[in-house]
Order: sequence, then structure tokens, then C-alpha cells
Amino acid sequence: MTAAGVWTTDEENTEPGDPWTLPLVFDTRFLSPELAADSAEFLATRGFGVLLSDRPAPTPCASWHVATRGLRAGLAITASHNPAHWNGVKVKSSFGGSAMPATYDAIARAAGRPLPERAGGSVETLDLRAPYRDALAALADLDAIRRAGIRVLFDAIHGAAGTLLEEIVGAGHPTTVVSLRATRDPLFGGVHPEPIPENLAAARETLSGGRFDVVLASDGDGDRLGVLDASGRFVTPHRILALLAESLTRRGRIRGGIAKTFSTSMLLDRVAADLGVRLHVTPIGFKHIAERMISGEVAIGGEESGGLGVAFHLPERDGILSALLVLEAIAHSGGTLEAIVARQDAAYGTLHYGRRDLHLPAPVLRAFLDGLKSRPPASRCGQRVTGLDDMDGVKLIFGSRGWLLHRLSGTEPVIRIYAEHEDAALIGRFLDETEAELEKLAG
Repeated sequence: MTAAGVWTTDEENTEPGDPWTLPLVFDTRFLSPELAADSAEFLATRGFGVLLSDRPAPTPCASWHVATRGLRAGLAITASHNPAHWNGVKVKSSFGGSAMPATYDAIARAAGRPLPERAGGSVETLDLRAPYRDALAALADLDAIRRAGIRVLFDAIHGAAGTLLEEIVGAGHPTTVVSLRATRDPLFGGVHPEPIPENLAAARETLSGGRFDVVLASDGDGDRLGVLDASGRFVTPHRILALLAESLTRRGRIRGGIAKTFSTSMLLDRVAADLGVRLHVTPIGFKHIAERMISGEVAIGGEESGGLGVAFHLPERDGILSALLVLEAIAHSGGTLEAIVARQDAAYGTLHYGRRDLHLPAPVLRAFLDGLKSRPPASRCGQRVTGLDDMDGVKLIFGSRGWLLHRLSGTEPVIRIYAEHEDAALIGRFLDETEAELEKLAG
């Protein structure tokens, strides 16, 4: 962010910011601290001044330091929500968000060319987490949260978010936060560190004692949010984005459009229409939402996988900020999360959602999608197909009541099938019929 508060996506050599200072954070994975330390030492021999985190920290922490220090880039050693045996590197750009595809393309092209040694480099190990934590605290209405008397269980799934939410809310208030799975475990307790229902059994078991009103959970590098209500029901990221868009807009905290990715619920269409703001639909991937935030078109945006960002922070997903804003929305509602969800259903109608990932040979998947696009069916499970949208995959539309999306993974031979409809009974049927058709084609 520049001094004028305007983001830029200029990723050429003219991009603003100090090009020789890099914040470097890491998550709780196996060898992440060691990889971060080795990377810092290597970069120092190439002339960089590396600000190395002294402890695991969420990926958005690197983004915040890049933006607030006026730097050109930052790095995070992490594989995000992926299984424990993965690791990797995320690159952050000067505007305080994920590097754009052009930057990653340039990195890939330069991968075979060694960096020349350069004098003047250094490694400074310091607490990058604390100032980032304090900045997040300043973005939420902590007084309202602390007074509300909400009993919160925060499940870090042994990831980089750790006890951050508990630290921000603090002790001695009517609202309490208890941290679960907040210690480092490179195996993440035997589950994938993704805050989705199948990975939250530990939180659900703890919740069964009846001592909590809500579960908030984050992923391995702290940039996504998952939510369970007091009974253990998963509150989808679609609903969380909708309730935050409503709460923040109606209270005047944000002004502007809402962005959702192509696989996200029609609930956002209905909320945007009710609020009188523009809805922006993007291809899947938060980088597309970030571009709309940078341009000033979007005040809040999110995706089906739990990543959510607001324009008064950074064009970046942040699981801890999202958790704080959920607590703020509950506090200002004067009720419970369940009451907010019930009000959504009453105002906008109940929508049901499902997803299935199918592993099949890539030629079969490509042939299936090509056939759908060139010869779309007249109906699915008795529902008339009224339109087709191929922004990112192939989406069959069933009027204003639902849709069925087929999308190839960009990294493996997997097709992801998403379905949404007002009729809950149709979700399983849509997914089953599509899977049967694919298996028949594969055979």
C-alpha cells in the first residue's frame, strides 16, 4: 500500500517498495523452521536483509509486514491447508497480498538461473507475530466482543494460528476463548489442516460438553476460517461471507461491492441485491478477488474454501481477522450464530450445497467437459437446464433455484463437482448421477 492508501499490482521492476528487505514467516510443518532459517541465510548471501520470524506465524503476517513496512515482497514457508507431507513457499507482493500469476511465471522462468552473491545482506530474527496480532486487534470492535459473553472454542488444528485469537480477546471478560490443538504438531493430529467438517472431530467432541457457543477453526497457515455452531453443525463459508457482508455493510463498516468465486452460493446474489450493492463473480482463486479489492470495486470477498478478505485490511485472506469479525457480528446482533442463520433462511430462502471430488484419468475428464460444453443436457435429475456458464469449468443452471458445476483441478487428474439447490434431496442425486455418467464414460 502506498502512502496515499492505494494498492498497486505493478509487478515489474518499477514496483514500489524496498526490494532488498524481505519478511520471512513459516508454519508448524515438519522442517518449516529449518527451511525458513536456511532460506534466510541463503538470501542474506545474495544481499537481502531478511526479517525472520522467531516463531511460527500465519501467512497473512508476512503480507501485513510487506504492506506496512513499504517492502516489495515477502515469503512464507508453508503448504497452507494441504496434508502434512507437503511443504512449499508463498510469495507476497507490495500491496500486501498474494503475488499475481505474472510474478510466479517470472519466478518459474528464473528458477534455473542462480542468484549472484552480493554483499550487505543480513538476517534479523525478531517477533513478527506480535505487531501483526496488535494490528488485527485494532480492526475489530473488541469492546463489543468482550461484553457479549460468547463462549468460544478456537481450533488451530496445530497450525500457525496457535493461540492468537485467545491472546487478542484476552482474559477477564464475559466473552472467553479457549484454544484447542494450539501446540505445534507437524502431523496436525493425523488430519489435514483444513477447517472442514471431516477435520473438526476433535472440536466437535470438545463442543459436546455444552460449554461453548461457537467453534472457530483455522487452517495450517492461518488464512482460512471454518465455523461450527453450538450443536456442532458446520456453518458454511458461504453463510459466513453472507453474514459478514450484511453485518459490516448495515453497520457502515464497509461500502462497496461483494465478490464471490464461481463455486460460491447464490445466497450472496440475494444478499447483494437486498443490500443494493454490486455482486462480482470471479474465477476460483482468491487472487481474482484481490484484484477487485485493489481496484476499489469490492469491499468484501470470499470463496467456497473458507478464504475471506475485507478492504479495510489487505487484499488478502486472514483466518484470525475473519474469526474476530464473526464474533463482532454475533455481538452486534444481540443473539446467537444459530439465530443469525435462521434469519438468513427466513430472509433469503434455504439453500443446500454439496461437493464431490472424483479421481479419473485426465483424458476422460477432458472429454466429459468438452461434451458438456458442446452438448449440454436438457435436464438433470428432472430439473430443466436453463443456461450454461463456462467462466471456470462448466456450470449448468436450473433457473433461479440451483446449479451444478463441473471443474477440473489445475494440479491433478481430479474433477470437482459442486451442486446447490433449494431442494436438499436433489444435491445427492446431482452428484450421484454425474459420478455415474463419468464412470460409464471411463469404462
